Amino acid sequence: MNLKQLEIFVTIATTGSFSKGAEAACITQSTASQHIATLEDLCGVRLLDRTGRGAFPTEAGKILLDHAQQVIKSLKETEQAILQFRQVDGVELCIGGSTIPGTYLLPKAIAALRTGAPGLIVSVEIGDSGEILAKLMDERIEIGIVGSAVNEKQFTSEPLGYDEILLVVRNGHHWCGRAEIHAEELLREPIIMREKGSGTNDVVDAALRQLGIKVSDLRVCATISSSEAVKQAVLADCGVAFISELAVREELKLGKLVSVKPAGLTITRSFYLVHRKGRTLSPAAEIFCRMIRKEIL
Repeated sequence: MNLKQLEIFVTIATTGSFSKGAEAACITQSTASQHIATLEDLCGVRLLDRTGRGAFPTEAGKILLDHAQQVIKSLKETEQAILQFRQVDGVELCIGGSTIPGTYLLPKAIAALRTGAPGLIVSVEIGDSGEILAKLMDERIEIGIVGSAVNEKQFTSEPLGYDEILLVVRNGHHWCGRAEIHAEELLREPIIMREKGSGTNDVVDAALRQLGIKVSDLRVCATISSSEAVKQAVLADCGVAFISELAVREELKLGKLVSVKPAGLTITRSFYLVHRKGRTLSPAAEIFCRMIRKEIL
């Protein structure tokens, strides 16, 4: 049996009229009769009793009518759900961001979405870059923004703006007022680091290696998985830290923190917009990507 046959049957069974069933389906009455005859052959039972007062469903017809109405209702609901999906109305988009872009960039894009796609519901996961990529692979999120380059065999990525990693100290630290510090001075100063797997940690580690310094050579006094917590630790005079300019911009303006320049060391990185390679993005994800590019680039 097919949907056309079920629709014709439901119309005839509910109106008691072959002519109305044919009219609703835009076919002739004889064609409607043929559809019902075929349906009855497929079911192996009579479905409609033809009387002088009209057509009425048999007991078997009542069973088919109940199920056919559910099928048609379910189909209409499915069509409506797909339409809403295409129009991004009431759709949930699951995205993820590593700590810095998740905290300082994603909120701007989500705010912009309120104008461009007011019916879109955004669910955001925040973690280090490794965690976000793992969630992408597990399909718990559709889009990610991370602070380090990714495996091109697994992901499609595009650079999405730049970030500078600064070495910051609390105002009043003995490095304040220095034009620059020597690389070997880093080895003697308590330093707060981000955790392994974070984009910040990766780029700092790579940059220090170019100066001949390993992270294991530093006096690491704390390892913290939150840039905000790293910042607060520096403010509390726990040590110095490499941290995104985005995370300390306000404190630098207020003079609470001071950026110091290690000789021969400038650390910049790109953020990356990432999704699973070979997978089609949903309309909601496409809209989000356009918004985030507009906000950042």
